[in-house]
Amino acid sequence: MSQSSSNRFAALAVFLVAATSTTAGMRAQTEFILELRNGMQIGPGIGEKVDSISAKASERVSPGNVNGEPIQSLNDGLRITFVNRSARNIIALRESTARASEKIILASDGEAAQSGNSPAILGVVEVTAFNKYGRRRYSFMTTRGQVDVLQGITVITPLFAKVEVLRTGSEAFVWDQRVITTSIPPKDLRAILLQAIDLNQSSEWLRLVSFYEQAERYSEAQEIMTEALEKFPGELADRAPIITQLNQLAANQKFEEIRLRQNSGQHELAKNLLGQFPINVLSAENQLKLDSEIKSLQQNLLQIADIDQSLKALVAKLPEPEQQVASAIADEISNEINFDSVVRLDDFQRLRKDSSVPVENLIAYAVGGWTLGSGSGLDNWAVAKSVVRVRELVQRYLTVATQAERAQILQELKGQEGAQPPLLAKIISTMKPPLAAAPHQAGDPQGLIRQQAQLTGFGPINYVVQLPPEYNPNRKYPCVLALPGKADSPELEINWWCGMPVDVSSGQYRFGQGTRYGYIVVSPAWMTDKQTEYEYTEGEHARILTCYRDALRRFSIDTDRVFIAGHYDGGTAAWDLASSHPDLWAGAIMVSPGADKHILHYKENLRTSMRDIDQIPLGTYIVYGDNDGTRTVSFMGAVATSYLSNPNYDCVAVQYNGEGRVRFAAELPRIVEWMELSSHRRIRAMRNIEFRTMRNGDRSFYWLEAPSIIPDLAGNAYQFEPKNFGVFDARLLDSAGNGVQISKIPSPNHAAIVWLTPEMVDFSRPITFINSGRKTVQTLEPDIEVMLEDVRRRGDRQHFFWQKVAL
Repeated sequence: MSQSSSNRFAALAVFLVAATSTTAGMRAQTEFILELRNGMQIGPGIGEKVDSISAKASERVSPGNVNGEPIQSLNDGLRITFVNRSARNIIALRESTARASEKIILASDGEAAQSGNSPAILGVVEVTAFNKYGRRRYSFMTTRGQVDVLQGITVITPLFAKVEVLRTGSEAFVWDQRVITTSIPPKDLRAILLQAIDLNQSSEWLRLVSFYEQAERYSEAQEIMTEALEKFPGELADRAPIITQLNQLAANQKFEEIRLRQNSGQHELAKNLLGQFPINVLSAENQLKLDSEIKSLQQNLLQIADIDQSLKALVAKLPEPEQQVASAIADEISNEINFDSVVRLDDFQRLRKDSSVPVENLIAYAVGGWTLGSGSGLDNWAVAKSVVRVRELVQRYLTVATQAERAQILQELKGQEGAQPPLLAKIISTMKPPLAAAPHQAGDPQGLIRQQAQLTGFGPINYVVQLPPEYNPNRKYPCVLALPGKADSPELEINWWCGMPVDVSSGQYRFGQGTRYGYIVVSPAWMTDKQTEYEYTEGEHARILTCYRDALRRFSIDTDRVFIAGHYDGGTAAWDLASSHPDLWAGAIMVSPGADKHILHYKENLRTSMRDIDQIPLGTYIVYGDNDGTRTVSFMGAVATSYLSNPNYDCVAVQYNGEGRVRFAAELPRIVEWMELSSHRRIRAMRNIEFRTMRNGDRSFYWLEAPSIIPDLAGNAYQFEPKNFGVFDARLLDSAGNGVQISKIPSPNHAAIVWLTPEMVDFSRPITFINSGRKTVQTLEPDIEVMLEDVRRRGDRQHFFWQKVAL
């Protein structure tokens, strides 16, 4: 929040507190804000140092060889967030200066059950809506079968509602469940609040205004304040300025949303909203920002039009034989250039009015920028034409079916000047996806695509993709690979991440978190019809990764920002895939997961190397309910506690108070905030490799691959007996050494395949390889066949290898 916004917020608080100080909720304990080094801020809430994520004695686990209480928890009433409390992870735990939250007490507070145990919930059967008294029926499964209880909201705050089992004479549980206030439909929430207060007291109406203002629901606060002024015109006359301040806060909130949409690539939406925005409602600070945004938008539009006209005029000056090639690429630029891709033409834009630069060179700058990316500096028209041809050949290479066709294309590529490895790498990184996406089906929400991938030996696998608004294949988008649990559908995962489709005039649109932030969400139907749980098999991995790699070939995905996620069995699968293939992901999100088998024994695979504490493979975000009945048969708590107890992991665990095994949509805004942190990017070239394997499929980590795993070290996933495991231990040598040292690799005869990029070694110098003490020195050049085959095999057009060596 900006300083001026904070000042207005404080001024509004003074107006409200002056009238409600005798009835506003008081903070019983000191609350804190937790600031993490990665930029995330948690709280306010009540802080505590703990040694485990569980408060239940039966579920407590030892954190291992760690002294004291290595975990910091923060309880905001709705949930408890756990992080490692090392100074490497936490910047500060400071006292919150926010005023106490409004706390509305409902009549049900006197009817809550006082005896019984808290339920262990295996799953939810049915939940009715709250009535105006804040009551509902809740049906859930336990080990004893289905249980039905009558619940009532006893306390409600801007963040959460406390929901308890009410006395009926037959209740068997005492259950303090917390639900996020935003999960209650606005009309229902309003009815509940109006039923709970004394409508004849102006101070009570101001409490409601304060309630909505603290929840940052400014439009609803304004509605309540307007009604209060009409009902108590004399008593509240001096409170009229509150309406203006709430208006400004709402306008500022909408302005920030427009900026978010623009940053997410939704430029048309942002342009339309900016054009309609009532600038006079904004604060002075944001009026200046809005004016700047509008001017920037106008300048970009003029720049795009100017580039288009200028390029076409230059093409017309070329000799007739050259115009055909140049016109085709100029038309492509004209049709596809937008706010995202215009940056590619910076060189052309900077030089196009310089009369001393020949026409061919200027066109080469434009073509080079468009095909190679911003700052390519290509000024040779002959090379630029070759680059265009190379792009066509690469497109074909990545789509043809036979080795013979690829060999023929490769032969032509080797004769092209534009196929030099540095240029080829830029072409591949800048080009659009090589395969076409399936057409959008009538009746489906906007941007929903139904795809099918083929897995050799298995057959077709269906998956669903939700594209963000204004999807443009010339922009790279962050991605979530979302795995549904048993009996859940891929469409359900899409709904969770992107929101339920809403009918807006002629089409169905989504307004959820993934949509707002511009994520592509991919969800495969990865479980077989006969499966009842995740089985930790290579076949499951193959089905999931086949869909993921097919999506990479069809959609413009930023492979440095791909997060694997899932619910229930899908969460367990996501956890296992994150542990066994950490080089693929920027982070992993597990909601109500289990943890067993390989997850227990692969803990080291998500920890930083002991030789380099700066590179943590990926972050993990774990969400669960403290009444989740499946935790008693899962090692989830033990694994999460071991992560949180060690500063060499990047882990956040969130325990919802009084919740069972549910989907936790309330946590999604914080999950996306965590995903957006700059620290959550995939590591491309891990300097130190220290990983375990217990499956033959888990034999490639970053740049090191074992051709096969020694059979005794690869166990059976069904009859899991973890007696042994294989170890990968290797490192990149420093710049003087220029090479790779492999200390351990769990393959027969210590065989290894090393994949290389210019980030790892200097190809202009001899490269040193040390494998189990045996040293060799080789002179290597980048190989365009290795580059193309790696892209074809893995689908990753951002990070691919330039050479490979078998040792």
